[in-house]
Amino acid sequence: MTTAFHQVMAQCPVCLNEEELTIWDVIDTSTDPDLKEKLLRKTLQSLECRNCGHSTLIAAPLVYRDPKQHILIESRPDLGPDDLLVRLQDLQAAGPTLWPTPAETAPFRRLVASVNDLIEKILVHEQGLDDRALELVKFVVIKHQAQDTPIEELRLVGVAKSELNFVMKLEDGWFQYQLVVDAYHNAQMILEQTTDTLNHDPAAFALIDSTYAERMIDRFTAAMSDPIGQ
Repeated sequence: MTTAFHQVMAQCPVCLNEEELTIWDVIDTSTDPDLKEKLLRKTLQSLECRNCGHSTLIAAPLVYRDPKQHILIESRPDLGPDDLLVRLQDLQAAGPTLWPTPAETAPFRRLVASVNDLIEKILVHEQGLDDRALELVKFVVIKHQAQDTPIEELRLVGVAKSELNFVMKLEDGWFQYQLVVDAYHNAQMILEQTTDTLNHDPAAFALIDSTYAERMIDRFTAAMSDPIGQ
């Protein structure tokens, strides 16, 4: 798998002017590390209109591969929830043929629904965090906050010694949000007690999102209310 792209004519959503744009199909950081930086800065597939000056980020399918970090992520903003699950089944069926690796170096394989998800997964993995635990944390915060001011998005942007740093999108914009790192450790405890029931293969492609987190919370709650049934 190597870096690949194609050219398209994209239309500015403001003035309808057409511009030629490069759409990246695959990014391999071992040969094109500069593309990773553009991806993280959200300038990789930005349509810069020469007519009105408006900048638009174009969402398109993208495969991100970082051999040094053992990361392989497929972003599919073109698929709805049901089709995303079908794609996940296809990826799991293909198994290691998509990216053969030695057995002792289990890769981080994920399927995501957006570029924001892709960027966050890269950050989470490079910070040495478990994205499953992070999704649990985000799910609880969003569910609790919904009683007051609904959170449209919650994204990790950094990790300090004692806190997790997020940005959250509310109806009137983006705001900073900090959470003590103990919340993450509590989520790890939930994982330890529920992972086996989900049959999660750490080397397989997985879709780790809010739906996954909700399912984990439900199973953990059920197990705690029925200790004999465990």
